[in-house]
Amino acid sequence: MYPDWQSVSLVVIVLLGGWLAVLTWMTWRSSRFLRRLFPKTGKDLEDKLEEVLTEIAGLESFKAESKRYLQKVALKRYNPYQDTGGDQSFSVAFLDGHGNGVVVSSLHSRAGTRVFAKPVKLGGEDNLQFSEEEKIVVAEAVKAV
Repeated sequence: MYPDWQSVSLVVIVLLGGWLAVLTWMTWRSSRFLRRLFPKTGKDLEDKLEEVLTEIAGLESFKAESKRYLQKVALKRYNPYQDTGGDQSFSVAFLDGHGNGVVVSSLHSRAGTRVFAKPVKLGGEDNLQFSEEEKIVVAEAVKAV
């Protein structure tokens, strides 16, 4: 009628032992995963910090060098003549990180299309005067991120 306390305690001990085995196995598996994910290198914090600072210095030199390459582009379509129907003419500016580059303009009319290229120096005119559209597109390219 009443349960035998020794039998109940034996069942509880077996259940707790099983639960302990499951938890031990899960902990061992997580530990093994973390050891594989983060292997020990034998380096201390100062060595790791030095590695990070070296990488940052490399990024700074790359950033300075990349200023020489094409980084900023802006395009504007417009209608320079009243006798044509549509914005078929355009100006496009190609600039590096210092604002140097070229602005190319294509003027379309009924008689034909003319293409002009003018140098840009430090975000402004070099030796040729810009049209209003070219000034606008160069200013947009200089502001581009």
